[in-house]
This record gives sequence, structure tokens and C-alpha cells, in this order.
Amino acid sequence: MSEWLRREKWVGFYEGSYAPHLKSDGTDAAEGTEPSEKLPWRSHAPASQLLAFLDTSVLSLSKMRALELGCGTGENLVALAQVFDFVCGVDIVQEAVKISEAALKQALIPASTAQVICADIFQLSPDVRLVDQGSWQFDFVFDCQCFHCLYQVDGRAAAHVIAKLLAPGGYLLMLTGNSEEEAARGPVQLSREEVLHAFDGTGLICKELSSTRFDWTDTYRRQDFKDPPLAWCSLWMKPELG
Repeated sequence: MSEWLRREKWVGFYEGSYAPHLKSDGTDAAEGTEPSEKLPWRSHAPASQLLAFLDTSVLSLSKMRALELGCGTGENLVALAQVFDFVCGVDIVQEAVKISEAALKQALIPASTAQVICADIFQLSPDVRLVDQGSWQFDFVFDCQCFHCLYQVDGRAAAHVIAKLLAPGGYLLMLTGNSEEEAARGPVQLSREEVLHAFDGTGLICKELSSTRFDWTDTYRRQDFKDPPLAWCSLWMKPELG
């Protein structure tokens, strides 16, 4: 079960072999449309909460490095690459990596300032060389709908991995599903308490936690609700050393 939740489920989404968000008769998908175009979480734009954070950032952004966990189809990476000196995206699905790389290339982001890596977040190795020659600690980490999936596999291990990826003084911005959503709909939902205590024992401090909504996607619009699903937006900081 954990291998399914950890990797196979997401490969299935990108291959089209797992598509619970589409009608079984195929009428939701235009002929010839790539499965990646119909991913249930894909809005085809950077997350609005990320853009708002970058607009009013507590970070100076000068000479800073950013990481996105579960980078998917690259829209957020492009937004990050436009303000950070170096960005890295990690996804467990090779097809997602290819799409992200293509998005960065189309946005004319130099290869020397952006990198996408296919890897299991639980098994990230600091020995993997980054093109900027920097370390595997980043000033900013963004997670949109990744942590709540990792939480289903091993939330405690995921929290410790993420905390190690954050440099002292750095910030984590995280979007997860919200269990206060009344309807039975995706994505994976966490309670307020689960989010607040997600990083217990890691040293990360929750600076903000607010209820918000995920951006509209084609799938969310087909669900015939007046709003997209509820989400938690949380901001975490790793204290400076000493």
C-alpha cells in the first residue's frame, strides 16, 4: 500500500492509467489530450498563494535559493525562477520532471539557475550534485499538495526530511488539504491540529496558519461546487543557528 501511495499512484496519473477524476466513458478527456493536461490538481498557473507570498515576502530574495517539493508540471518553478538566484524542483515521476524542464526552457530560464530532479523525497541524497554547486539546504521551500500525500505514507519522516532541506533562517510555505471541507472531495485532507503539529520535534516554527482555497482546476470545476476545495496555507521558519 505504501508503495502505491508513495510512487505508483502518481505515475498512474501521468500515464493516464489511474484517472478517478475523469468519467469512465472518457467524455471528460479530449481525444489526443495528454494525461498531464488533465491532472486533477493542475491549474496551469502558479499557485496564487505562492505569488502572494513572493509579492509580500519576508525574504530579501537576494542571492537566495529555492526548492519545490513535488514540482509537478513546473508552473510554480517558473515563478520561483523569476525571483530566486537558483531553483530546484523534485518529483518522483519522470514524466513530471520532463514537463517541468520544458516549462523552464519555454520561460527562457537559464539551465545554470534551475534544475529538476527525479527522486523519492524520502530518499533524497545530499550527494546528488546541484548545478549551482550549492548545498541541499535552501532559503525557501515550497510545497503545494505534496506534504499531505507524504503524510499518508510517513508524516513524521517527511517532516524531518523537509526540515533538513531548509537552511537556518529559511522559510517553508505549504499548501495542504483542509478537513474542514464539508464535501467528500479531494485532495487529501488534514485537520488544523495535524498541520500545527506536523513538524513537532524538527525545530520548525509555525509563523502563520490560515484557511484558504486551492486554485480552480478543470477537475474542481467539473465537481459542480461553487468554490474549489478548502486548503490550509501554513508558513514555517527554521530558526537561525545560535
